[in-house]
Amino acid sequence: MSAQPTRNTPSPSITPRTSCAVTGTQSAQGPQGPQDSRSIPRSSLLRSGIALGAGAVGAAIVCIGAVGTHATGADAGAAPVGPAPLAPAARPALPEDWEDTVLTQDLPSERDGYIASFTTLYIDGPVKSVSAKRIAGADGIVNFMPQGTDSQSEGFTPHVSGPARLDGDPVTLLLLGDAGSEVWAEVQLVRTANPGARALLLHVLGSSGWSIALPKGTPIVGDLIQKDSPGLVSKKDARSALANGVSMSFHPDGDNPARMDHVQVLDGGQHITGGVSHPVSGDRVHHDWYGTAVGGDGGWFYLCAQLPDES
Repeated sequence: MSAQPTRNTPSPSITPRTSCAVTGTQSAQGPQGPQDSRSIPRSSLLRSGIALGAGAVGAAIVCIGAVGTHATGADAGAAPVGPAPLAPAARPALPEDWEDTVLTQDLPSERDGYIASFTTLYIDGPVKSVSAKRIAGADGIVNFMPQGTDSQSEGFTPHVSGPARLDGDPVTLLLLGDAGSEVWAEVQLVRTANPGARALLLHVLGSSGWSIALPKGTPIVGDLIQKDSPGLVSKKDARSALANGVSMSFHPDGDNPARMDHVQVLDGGQHITGGVSHPVSGDRVHHDWYGTAVGGDGGWFYLCAQLPDES
């Protein structure tokens, strides 16, 4: 089974940019399953019925600059009259090797598919590979439901091309439905915020054949924000996504208290960033995370990567 082609588009610069409001919509899921692994609950991850309008993602981009007037004559030298310039949102420095990953690419469109599930393998341990059989039986894959469906109206049998390896290329799989449906997807084995647990990221391929490229050697977490457009994502939404993504690396119900700081929404919602502190083996650790919006079933799934401690 041949690998799917990747989207051949230039990656945006990693240097800071002017904050812009980006509008667009697109439509991941993760039903509950076996006790040994569990993806994000379908009740929170799956909301169907988001339709893309003409032009799809990135239909409108509006950059707002500060406006002011200057004093003249006797008032020369006085403070400018008018709104004060807005301070730019804090933007972390991204590692150079992230440049060709999803974290720095353009906002994906409907043609680029959607994230169907993000399943933490709680009892497998810090494995470096997962067999094709294990992938086929993992929650979110064995009970896969296509985008926009709320019930298992059609069963799907996964045919996995091979094992998934940590820091390896995505593994292609074909999901064959009982009624004749065919869904092509890819799965990747990733690190999580929990040093003792890995996760399987399931991305349903769109018509573009675009493949999600992730930074190697980097913990990844994620959560769905149920908003029609990244431009509607608030700091509260970002805080929730980061906290849920980190906490569910440790427990399927997110029972790992996370504390948040300096959370920001960047680029009109295309990116989010913030610090998360949480307990690990009795000690509280702190890391900064940087996330990017990718299509999800019922909103936008934010894939978040852990920044190096020196960032």
